[in-house]
Order: sequence, then C-alpha cells, then structure tokens
Amino acid sequence: MANDDAQAMTDAPGAKKGRLKSILLVVLLMGGEGVGVFLLAKFMLASEPSPASGAHVDAVAPAGAHGEPAAQGHGGKESATPAGQHAEIELTECRPSNRMTGKLITLKIRVSALVASADAERAKTLVEANKARINDRVNFVLRSAEPQHLNEPGLETIKRRLKHELSRVLGDEQLLQEVLIPELLQSGSGL
Repeated sequence: MANDDAQAMTDAPGAKKGRLKSILLVVLLMGGEGVGVFLLAKFMLASEPSPASGAHVDAVAPAGAHGEPAAQGHGGKESATPAGQHAEIELTECRPSNRMTGKLITLKIRVSALVASADAERAKTLVEANKARINDRVNFVLRSAEPQHLNEPGLETIKRRLKHELSRVLGDEQLLQEVLIPELLQSGSGL
C-alpha cells in the first residue's frame, strides 16, 4: 500500500505538469489566432474601398454622364460647383401616350434640366433651336417605357434615358448635369 501511495505521489505532479502544458499550449494557440485575425482584419480594412461607378451621389454637384463629377475645370482638374452656380431650364411640356401594358395610358410630363450657370444661355439657345427634336425624344422615351419604369418613385430609369437622348439632340454630353421631372401625371383606363 505504501508503494501505491508513492506511485500516486509521483504521478500527481507529472499529471499536473501535463495538464498545465496542454492548457498553456491551447492558450498560446488561441492568443496567436486572435492576434492573426486582428492583424488580417486591420490590413484588409486599412484601405477604403473604391466607390462603384454611379454609386457616389454628391448633393452639391450631381454626377455627370459616366459617373464622373459634373463640374470639372479645364485641363482635367476637378472643381466643385457651388449649389448657387446651377441654373434650371425648362425643356418641354408634352402629353405622350403609352400602350406597353396593353392599355392606353396618357401621360402629362414637364421636363427641366439642371445646367451650370455659365452654360445657361447657351443651353436655352440650343433648347429653342431644337424644340421639336426634344419633344420627339421625350415622347419616344415615354412611349417605349416599361410600366415599372413609369412607377419608380424617383423615375431614375426615365431620367437616365431622357438625359442620354437629350444630350445627343443638343450635341453636348456634358451640358445637362441632371434631368428633372417636376410633373408626371398618368391617366387612362384601369388607373
């Protein structure tokens, strides 16, 4: 029996050392993993992601035709256009119809545009000189519009298509900074 007690006394310190080594090894591995994850996250989040094309919206200077800032100085340098340096010009008011749902829908629309103040007079002259072509393009866009585009809260698709068509008519892709639709009324059967 004394032999068993001696054996138990010698096993206890060895077993405690084995358990202590295992616990210490687990703590060191977990600590190393935590530090590794922290450093990896810090490295990956250190640089800010580049904004997607068209995702950046600037309240002062709306984006241009291809997502670039609308107000750019000559020589490729960007310059922000203060809010007071914009001018709104009336483009047209017309009543196109749309049959894309199978039912006749008559629309009443008023279209304006936001231009730089420096370009306001030139834009007004171009609009007057191209009045019929502007009406034709606005009617075309609305006649060919899908019903879901006419029901978008901000009419984003209609505005984008109008800006493209009107820029082609006016012969200047950078002139119109934003197309505005202050009024769009729909009437017809089933509405």
